[in-house]
Amino acid sequence: MFQVLLVDDHAHLVDSLVKSIPWESLGISQVHTAYSGPAALEVLDTYPVDILVTDIRMPGLSGLELIRRVMQARKRIKCIVMSGYADFEYARQALQFDTVDYILKPAEDEEIVASLRKATELIHREWEEISSRQRALTALRENFPKLRDGLLGELLTGGAMSPSALAQRLGSLELAFAAEDEVRLVLLRPDETFFAYSRHDLGLMEYAIGNIAEEIFRDGYEAWFCKDAHGYLVFLVKEKKSPGGEADAQASEPPRRQRALEREASEIQSGVKAYLHGTVSVLISGRGTFPRDVPALYQASLAMIRQRFGQEGEFLISAEAFGEAPRVDGLTGLHDTPTLVQLLEAGRWEMLADKLEAVFLSIGRLDRSFSQEHIMEVVFALGSALISICHKNGKRLEDVIGEPFGALLQPSQLRNVEQLRDWSARAIDLVRTDDIAGKQGETAAYFVRRAQEYVEQNLAGDTSLQAVADHVCLHPVYLSRLYKSETGEGLSGYVLRLKMEKAEKLLTEGNKKVHEIAELLGYDNPPYFIKVFKKHAGWTPKEYREQLHR
Repeated sequence: MFQVLLVDDHAHLVDSLVKSIPWESLGISQVHTAYSGPAALEVLDTYPVDILVTDIRMPGLSGLELIRRVMQARKRIKCIVMSGYADFEYARQALQFDTVDYILKPAEDEEIVASLRKATELIHREWEEISSRQRALTALRENFPKLRDGLLGELLTGGAMSPSALAQRLGSLELAFAAEDEVRLVLLRPDETFFAYSRHDLGLMEYAIGNIAEEIFRDGYEAWFCKDAHGYLVFLVKEKKSPGGEADAQASEPPRRQRALEREASEIQSGVKAYLHGTVSVLISGRGTFPRDVPALYQASLAMIRQRFGQEGEFLISAEAFGEAPRVDGLTGLHDTPTLVQLLEAGRWEMLADKLEAVFLSIGRLDRSFSQEHIMEVVFALGSALISICHKNGKRLEDVIGEPFGALLQPSQLRNVEQLRDWSARAIDLVRTDDIAGKQGETAAYFVRRAQEYVEQNLAGDTSLQAVADHVCLHPVYLSRLYKSETGEGLSGYVLRLKMEKAEKLLTEGNKKVHEIAELLGYDNPPYFIKVFKKHAGWTPKEYREQLHR
């Protein structure tokens, strides 16, 4: 599903289009509006817009200048120009920017729909090429991506390499990274929708996801990715410099840079859902220096996913939303993929249970003279994995699981597979329900609570979705989805309800005038406040107060 931005300094024209065009039939799920060029840039900074429809002549920032800026930063956006001026020079300039269409106002809805359909078909064709199975299969057969994948995998796990050797390998693989570059990691986790694929087909889909992400990152970032031991696609990214060699001062402001990367991540999620019919979760790490900080950023990202999100699907989160990175310490895994440690680190509890069950069944088929040693082998392997995961979270396994810890000291007390199965389930469940996994359930409530606290304290100020999202350090799209999932109520609905409840209280308990109450609740236009209140309560504020005194 696509997102469209309509821009015109005549607000009534924009609002009319929002109501008259059959957006859903065009595959358009969200329509954004802006009444000036600067306001349009704010929307483009925040949302993954696919199609821009703009007037040409606007005060401050013209439509052509807006398109020029968009084409410099996000070349994939399709632009449609609408203008009341039948001027060849405007049309010529618009065509230079590779606009999809040039429409003269006033235009019939059918003409606008035809242009929008043309734009969506162009986008479909482009993404079909980017994510095509044939392109993915070709990439799998090439050695170059495998060599890049392997080098990044070494860096993620702390592989030792001299600066000169690393520089030589980066150059030979044509990777645009160098020592002291500021970098981030972006972890993409394919969610349950991809679990049904065979190993071969899953590999193709992972390459398709990687191609989509690389295409989206292409304009603003140097991106290098690999698949890690947990099945995540890990991107190392750094911002590209402007043609003159310097980053744009405004674009480099930390909040703007953060929002831009979150917007790109949201666009990746939209692309995967639209063209691969699946979902991915995304975590954006904090900033670090290449290559020194890469292993720490990676381990911190894994810990955050494990501790705070587990198997939650389709999340989009930045590590900077939390005040402190998770503590990461301890050993790395010792077994082939997927090891018990790797499954625990990734919070893949069901996969861990399936893996152990397969082990239990295989022990049952063995000669009895060997079964006791195999039981001991499982106890030591699982115990080692549980100790590792607890230590990485600053805890002792004995403190977490209590009495079952004794089996690690005397494994002979487990005499058969059934006792082993019961012990394993108890130990894993105790670790899972400890703070390690408990933080997962707290995370959504944490953001909901922070959002509600901000709204409660700022009823007279800016309580827009963007303002609340900025306060809690989440992308507005993800905050909106998270809030609705947790509370069953949209964030805008909560804000309205809170304001109306406050209005009722002020009307009941005091003698403030209606315009004073409107101002206290952030309404600059008292007549609009009266209209909203009547829709909520069934009476105007004056009628409501009169009813109370009858």
